[in-house]
Amino acid sequence: MKIRGSGFNFIFLMLVIIFGLTLPGCQKITNLPQVSLKSSDNSLTNPQPLENKDVLKVGISSVLSPRETLENYHLLTEYFQKKIGRPVQLVQRQSYQEINDLVKNKEIDVAFICSGAYVVGKKDNLEMLAVPEVNGKSTYQSYIIVNASSSIQQFTDLRGQVFGFTDPISFSGTIAPTYMVTQLKTTPKNFFGRVVYTYSHDNSIKAVLDNVVSAAGVDSLVYQYTVVKDPTLVSKLRIIGQSPEVGNPPVVVNRDIDPHLKTALQEALLQMDSDPLGQQALKALIYDRFVLPTPKAYEPIEIMVNAIPSLVERATEG
Repeated sequence: MKIRGSGFNFIFLMLVIIFGLTLPGCQKITNLPQVSLKSSDNSLTNPQPLENKDVLKVGISSVLSPRETLENYHLLTEYFQKKIGRPVQLVQRQSYQEINDLVKNKEIDVAFICSGAYVVGKKDNLEMLAVPEVNGKSTYQSYIIVNASSSIQQFTDLRGQVFGFTDPISFSGTIAPTYMVTQLKTTPKNFFGRVVYTYSHDNSIKAVLDNVVSAAGVDSLVYQYTVVKDPTLVSKLRIIGQSPEVGNPPVVVNRDIDPHLKTALQEALLQMDSDPLGQQALKALIYDRFVLPTPKAYEPIEIMVNAIPSLVERATEG
């Protein structure tokens, strides 16, 4: 009996000691921060880089000829990969409508398009994220250019001449000059002797220089970019007409894109000018920075498009 009692007392004593040692530990646990085991959700207002094995597909319209366009956007792909956390693939097509269709069908995530393509494609669920600012401005124009040696002095002198359009839904290359023709109470088919499509603004400039066309409508930003690269062109080209100022070519997404990705893309664009790699990418594109879009700036294009409802079909006739 004594052995059993001693054993019981010994066990009871050990339990008291263990309980006394562990009790302070339990009291300390209650003071530790709580940790949630739920998956964290990236903030829409301040997203972290999205670590995703999926490729980020970036569509680019051939404002410049395809090879030069790819060279200019090379640093942008590196910047997006750094900020979004996904490998980047550039997707290029010859026509603006093809890029619009890819955005509409969610086959690409984001696209750099023409202002005219945006206005025409708004019905297809396109949404602007940002626009580039160049020389302190977020607007540009269509320039009607001729060879400096030409006798053509004004737009009305182009009757019966060969004219260079860029793309059927390009604002500066097609919509603006077509609208100018409609103001003369006629159509491009009846006004011009012939219309040719170049599918890039630098090709249109070259066509004017080589007298392949008598005149062409070109993006003022591309014109300025081109003469910066080759200042001798200032004396070889002449501007005989220009459109009103409109919003710069925007960066767009499908309106139904994942909201976290949309916010991450928009913030990456708006923060480019404060990032060393972003600054290099902007320099390659000859942009100052990206800013939030101003929808009102695209209203003049809407007016032009509404004035020529059969714009695409009519332009294609050329």
